[in-house]
Amino acid sequence: MLSVLKENLDFVFSLLGFVSAVAASLIKGKNMKKILILVFCSNAFVAVGYLLSKTELNGAVSCLLGAVMSVINYFFESKNKKIPKLLAAAYALSFIVFNFAVSGITALCLLAICATLCFVMGIVQKSGKKYRFWTILNMSLWCIYDLLSCAYSVLATHVPQLLFACAGMLIHDRKNIKNSG
Repeated sequence: MLSVLKENLDFVFSLLGFVSAVAASLIKGKNMKKILILVFCSNAFVAVGYLLSKTELNGAVSCLLGAVMSVINYFFESKNKKIPKLLAAAYALSFIVFNFAVSGITALCLLAICATLCFVMGIVQKSGKKYRFWTILNMSLWCIYDLLSCAYSVLATHVPQLLFACAGMLIHDRKNIKNSG
């Protein structure tokens, strides 16, 4: 039993990352502190999963960057301070530079950059509603990327994340129909 767990530890960490991402999309999140903790956990777990699988250095580093950004934003949020636009620009630039350095200028690289920029936009928001909007865009772009790059195993986690983000939006963010009519 222990050897089976050890052989599949990358899947265990990926599953923990998936659960954290789903929880981030489903909590109401009047402030971003809870969401950012879950986004950090999601990125950290998935990064470890990538590292243990020994196949996806690009994914691991992107997730580690996302985890660091989430922690930095958490400290701003805990002090009730707005995230400086220069910091958000530095986040975006780091993803752009990293993606170009790893794969050069290709259509898939540009799609990955657009997805990571949506991630940056999501984690700099002040509300769960805006976070979920950017997460839906982010996951939609990653699903397209996964399809085009034939990364079907990753698509199997991105599609449910997209669906849970949509569910979170429906649960928490839609206007009350009774009050509007």
